[in-house]
Amino acid sequence: MKGVHTQDIKTINPEKFKLFVNGREGLSGEEVLKLGSYTALLKTSLSEEFQYYKVDEESFESSHDIFRSAFPRGFAWEVIKVYSGPPLIAFKFRHWGYVEGPFKGHAPTSHKVEFYGLGVLKVLEQVDETLRAEDVEIYYDPGELFGGLLKGPKIDSSNLSQEEAKKSTSSTNAQGCPSHKED
Repeated sequence: MKGVHTQDIKTINPEKFKLFVNGREGLSGEEVLKLGSYTALLKTSLSEEFQYYKVDEESFESSHDIFRSAFPRGFAWEVIKVYSGPPLIAFKFRHWGYVEGPFKGHAPTSHKVEFYGLGVLKVLEQVDETLRAEDVEIYYDPGELFGGLLKGPKIDSSNLSQEEAKKSTSSTNAQGCPSHKED
C-alpha cells in the first residue's frame, strides 16, 4: 500500500511481525503491505493450472479492486470465539459477504459466501501494557471461498456491449448478472 509502512501500524511489532497462512513460510509486515492482505492470504503452493487466483498477477491495488467489485457491500471478517488470552491468543474467525459483483470473469450470484478458520496471534507484552502482534498464524480452506466466488456462470464478454463488458470486470457497484438484460 503506497505511503504506509509497518512503522505506521500501531498494532504490530514492525521489527518482528510475520504472517503465516496454512503452514506456509511467513511474510514480513512489509511483504504483506506490498502484496495486499488478500494476496497474502491467497498465496498457494498449488501448480498454476489449479490456481483460481494467481497472486503473481495481482498488485495490492488490483487485489482490493477485485474483492471490492465482488463484494460491493463489504467482505466482513469477525472473530467468533477466543480460546486463550495473551501472549498466545487462539481464536476462531469467519469471513463473509454477498457476491453481488463479478469475480475473475464469473457472474455474481447474490449468494452469501463464508468460510471459517482458526488463528493464533502471538503478542508482545510491553511495559506499558500495549499488546502488539509479532506473529499471526491463519488456517482455513480457500476452497470454501472460491467455491462461492466461482459459482456464477462464466461471463461471455462476446455477447456484451463494450460498456457492459467493462462493468462486468471492473464495476464496484455491479448488481445481478451483468450478461442478463431486462427488457
